[in-house]
Amino acid sequence: MNFKSIFEELKNCGTEQNIKVYRKHGAKGDLFGVSFANLKKLKASITPSSNKKGINHRVAQQLWQTRNIDARILACMVADPIEITRNEANHWVADIQYYVLADYFAELIAQTKFGLDIMYLWIQSPDEYIKRVGFAILNFIARNDDDKSELFFHGFLMKIKQELHLSPNRAKEAMNNCLIAIGGRTQNLREKVIDVAESLGEIEIDHGDTSCKTFIIKEYLDKMWERKK
Repeated sequence: MNFKSIFEELKNCGTEQNIKVYRKHGAKGDLFGVSFANLKKLKASITPSSNKKGINHRVAQQLWQTRNIDARILACMVADPIEITRNEANHWVADIQYYVLADYFAELIAQTKFGLDIMYLWIQSPDEYIKRVGFAILNFIARNDDDKSELFFHGFLMKIKQELHLSPNRAKEAMNNCLIAIGGRTQNLREKVIDVAESLGEIEIDHGDTSCKTFIIKEYLDKMWERKK
């Protein structure tokens, strides 16, 4: 499927119920209300630009240009981390005002050759969603890059300890989630994360008019490590 047929299918897949749910979670602007199951199906059906199934960077660019939230999430799913440029990444991140889109975008950028460098810049941003993307990239690295040493994460733990309570809401949530991802790597990091969590005390995150709850770090890590036994 090309851009035109994909975008038409996005329109057809949307539902009013999903729109209501996504709005409650903070989605703003143009929105079809496409389920994530359907987004994954559309990714699988896209005409690839190379031998990478489900990847077409030109279509991703066209989807992003629509400004539609569903289309932009799909754009992050089908964009090529090899083809996206640093300049393009900076333009895209400036458009993000929805935490779900931020997390899909972070997963894309984490796989680029400049992902680590740009993460260091974005976690310094005062902007709620740019900062969230930065920490979501770190979260991805913590969960997927086995080559990173424990020492790599120590400085980030101190930064989160110092800045979490001072950070905007959705950035704060990403930092909380990042602590869990780091604490899931090794027993030593788990202990360090729990120490940070105890120093932070209660972490208040506004989830809006939803049933979502803030993850309690120690409780979550205890369950995670129990499953690993």
